[in-house]
Formats: sequence, structure tokens, C-alpha cells
Amino acid sequence: MKSITTISLGACALVLTACVSVPRDAGTSDVQQALTQRGSSSVEWRTQPATADDERTAAMLRDDLTADEAVAIALVNNPRLQVTLAELGIARADLIQASTITNPVFEFEIRFPGEPFRPYEIRLAQSLIELIQLPRRRAIGRAAFDAAQMRVSSEVLRFAADVRAAYFDLIAATQHVALGRTIAESAQVAAEVAMRQHRAENITDLDLENEQALYEQAKLDLARAEQRLLLSRESLLRAMGLRNANAEWRVPAAFPEPPESEPDQQSLERLAAAQRLDLAIARREVELARSQVPLARLAALEETILDVHNVREPSGEHTRGPGIEIPIPIFNTGRAARTRAEAQFLRARHLLNALEAESSSQLRAARTTLAEARARVEYYRDVIVPRRTRIVELTKLEHNAMVAGIYQLLQAKQNELQARRDFIEAQREYWSARTDLDRVLQGVASDTSFTPATGQNTGKNAGAARGGH
Repeated sequence: MKSITTISLGACALVLTACVSVPRDAGTSDVQQALTQRGSSSVEWRTQPATADDERTAAMLRDDLTADEAVAIALVNNPRLQVTLAELGIARADLIQASTITNPVFEFEIRFPGEPFRPYEIRLAQSLIELIQLPRRRAIGRAAFDAAQMRVSSEVLRFAADVRAAYFDLIAATQHVALGRTIAESAQVAAEVAMRQHRAENITDLDLENEQALYEQAKLDLARAEQRLLLSRESLLRAMGLRNANAEWRVPAAFPEPPESEPDQQSLERLAAAQRLDLAIARREVELARSQVPLARLAALEETILDVHNVREPSGEHTRGPGIEIPIPIFNTGRAARTRAEAQFLRARHLLNALEAESSSQLRAARTTLAEARARVEYYRDVIVPRRTRIVELTKLEHNAMVAGIYQLLQAKQNELQARRDFIEAQREYWSARTDLDRVLQGVASDTSFTPATGQNTGKNAGAARGGH
């Protein structure tokens, strides 16, 4: 029985050694570290639904909400994000499975008849290939777990970028409603003036209809803007996980000022090289696929069983010794497993090459879009809007001098308001472009979504011990 004890102790030692590296927190601390390095807020893994009226959330909602505060609230409260974080627990379970061998099989046989002693056989069997491959399987499981952590981090960062985009959309919608009300009031004044002049027979029916049509269109535009505001507010409310729709919270009435300057291409490329998660995931998946190729080469022998037995013959004689069962690779030579593993490795390597080739182009495109959006914001702010405002002031002077009519003044004011409306859109597009640049820098842009290159379950047992002969 000494051989049986030796195998049992060896298997236990392998199991204990394998389970040492399994993180107890399901890797949430590593995800938090990755988010902190990329400037994101803290994220919590909750086992119960979050309440929207806790002290931290209430404090951030008390004043004008900033983009960072909106992201911080969403990362803690959003229930769908908790679904993403729960994937870490599943990945941890897969790592535990990959670090664990199958249970040994104990077999006891007794035979009838037997004289003068009743014969029996005791047998303990364990998969040999599984024991040999355990260190490699454990390394593969760890690589898969690291890739899962990176994917969760990527989803959290993508979610944070979506929250920022929703936040700036809400600011734009708020400004459009305020401006739409001013435009509607201006059109109403023009329509009322036209009505009085028409009664005095100073304008034609056509002029009156034109002014009234402009007023009706302004009311429709305002109603559409108010609907967009409602939808934008609900979108951000939903992203932040605030279940009380009547809670008092607001965003600033104006966009924040753009930073003094934008980073140059070289700085952006250095940031992308250090931060892009899609490239890190792709590299990890290449390592994972490469490590699975040697395992697949032994697929035809994975049912090899090592055992020890103790037999008592009818005569009372005892025999003991080791045994081995080796499958004969006649029909299943393991070709399918090898082909699949090699193809998955090739696929993972090609995907990494594609991402590396596309990353620089995406970064240049995002930076160019941001630069153009910034130039438009500055042009509206420094040229278009001031000029339209100046035209209104000059028209007022001419109207006071009875050189320009009331409709010229109203038209000048409407042109100014239209310029301000375009300025709002320019600012929204700038902050949207800035958010898209952050997505590219972090490797979470929608057009670079990553599909895992491996389809094998690293926790799958390499072999199953059999009890038969």
C-alpha cells in the first residue's frame, strides 16, 4: 500500500500548489488598479442592488454635476456594470478548475466462489497525463484569468466613456432648450408685430403668413428640443443607476472650457502604447493560444491511467504493483485537437497584428477629428458669435435711427441665435471627439472590440480516471 500512499500524497501536493495563486477577491483589485492607472474612478463589486440615495451619491448630486462625478456615480450604482464585474467570479472559478485535477478512482472487486480464501482486488487509479500537464494547465488558466480581468477593465472603461458622452449630450440638450425658448419668444414677437402691421395694412398677407410660419416652426423646434432633453436626461439617469426619477440633480448650464492645448502625436502614441487594453488582451490571448498547442499534441493520450492494485488470490496469496492503461491512437489520433489549437494560435496572432497595424491610424484619425472640432469651437467663439452679436447691436442702432425696420432687427437676432445653436453643437462635437480620443488611447473604441481567440475551456479536465481494466 506504500505506492498508493505515495500517489495520494503527490496528488494532494499538486492540488495545494495549484490553488495557491487563485485570488480571493476574484481579481477586482487588479481591475481597480488598471482603472486607476487610466484615470478612471473607483468601482465597487456589489452583491446587493445599490441604493441611489447613499451619502456619497447625494453629496455629488447636491451641486452641478460634473462629468467625473457622473462617471463615479455610474461606476458604483449601475446594475448592468455589476453584471460585467460578476464575470470576474466566473473567471476565478475557471482558474480554480484549471488548477485542480480530477479525483482519483477507487475500485474494489470481490469474486465468487473462492476457496479457501475469497479473492478480491483493490485498485486506485489516476490520470497520468493530467498529472503531467497540471503545471501547464495552471499557467494557461492564469493567463486566461488575466485576459478576463483585462476584458472586464476594458468594458468598465468603455462604459465610463459612454457615461461621459451621455453627460455632454445632456448639457447640449439643456442649452438647446434654453436657446429654443429664446428663439420661440423672438418668433412670437415677430408674429405679433406682423399681426398689428397687417391690421394696419402695412404688410401683405404673404408677409404675415411667413412670420406666422416661422413662429410655428420655432414652437415645433422647441418641442423637439424638449423631447431630446428628456431623453438625454433619462439616458444619463439610467447610466448612473438612479432609480428615483424625481431626484433633484442638474448639470451645468454651459460646457466646460477646453484645455489650453492638446497633446501632440508622439505623446499620444506613448500613452496608447502604455494604456491600450485591446493590445494587452490580444497579446495575452496569443500567449494563451500558444500554450495550448503542446497540450493538444497529447490529446490522443489524455486517457492514459496510472494505477496501483492489491489483489488476494483464492489461495490467499497477495500481489501488489503498479499498472498503466494507454489508449491505442488508431481512430482518434488527436489530429482534430492539434489542428484546432494551431488554428486558434494563428488566429490570435493575426488579430494582434491587425490591432497593432490599426492602432496608429485610429489614433491619428481621432487626433485629427479633435483638432478640427477644437478649431470650430474657437472659430465660433472668437469670430462667428461675436460678429453676429455685433450685427445685432448695429442693427439696433439703425432701428433706433429709423434706418432699419423691426424685421431686420428680428432677423439679425435670429441669425445670432442660430450661430449660438451651431456653437452648442460645435462644443458637443468637441467633447465627443475628446471622449473618442480617450477611447482610442485606452483601446476600448467600438470599432476595435476584441473577440477572444481561444474557445477552449482551460478548466476542462485533461483526462478522466477509469475504473475498468
